[in-house]
Amino acid sequence: MAGTEDDPARVAGDPPPARVLGPTDLGAAAALVAASGWNQVDADWRIFLELGHVVGVDLPGAGVVATAATLPLGRELGWVSMMIVAAPFRRQGLARHLLGRCILDLAAQGLVPGLDATAAGRELYLGYDFLDACAITRWRRVRGASPAPAPANGLEVRRAGAADLDAIAALDRAAFGFERRAVLARLLERAPGRAALALRGGEPCGFLLARDGREALQLGPLVATDPRAPAALVGAQAPGEAIVDVLDRHQDFGGWLAASGFAPQRRFTRMLYRRDELPGDARLALAIAGPELG
Repeated sequence: MAGTEDDPARVAGDPPPARVLGPTDLGAAAALVAASGWNQVDADWRIFLELGHVVGVDLPGAGVVATAATLPLGRELGWVSMMIVAAPFRRQGLARHLLGRCILDLAAQGLVPGLDATAAGRELYLGYDFLDACAITRWRRVRGASPAPAPANGLEVRRAGAADLDAIAALDRAAFGFERRAVLARLLERAPGRAALALRGGEPCGFLLARDGREALQLGPLVATDPRAPAALVGAQAPGEAIVDVLDRHQDFGGWLAASGFAPQRRFTRMLYRRDELPGDARLALAIAGPELG
């Protein structure tokens, strides 16, 4: 997730040097997540450690006080994420410093940076030539709420497993326009009982992955080529507290979520570096994997 509360105004002096973080820093990273009220757990951080890069800033007597991560997504796009600055150290240029390092990291790999910005972080990213591409709303379901009825209408919804990775990756690539098979594989491994595949006539027409979070179950990505599949896939999830980050263009699906015990919680803006057009087919992309994973 690329949100930050750092002041976009420049500050005097050189920022402390950043360093590459590793597995021994997971405790400090988890503490920053908890203090910020975010939903990520150690398994999310490990995706960045294994597939991308995580950097942070240490300060004497305080330990790791700021983090950021990059994640390559195929041959064209890379994600900037997990930009967190501890509250006592905001407005000191740390987020700006780490953002610059992330942009350089992805540029060195020939990748266009993208991110999902919180309202607080968006002004910073605009100053670094990131452009708005689309709006996203986080919907949250409270514990005990039940989904609205979702007629099958000829759809079959079943659990998805490792054998379905090819179909899931192909649908994901068509919807979002980037290759993240390795990320999807790790999400499948984490919660195989939560992954669902929709089929019509035996052919895959949608999928939903989910994973445990620090505060709530994170639903997504959600992709569908059949308009009935999104409600059927989410409806197949057991009742309980959950969040899902939905592209605002899918207003009908938002209406179904509202009728199913979900309520809007916060907003994100998907932004790309010097571009404002999303790759892929946004008609098929209902919900993102979470702002940290694109």
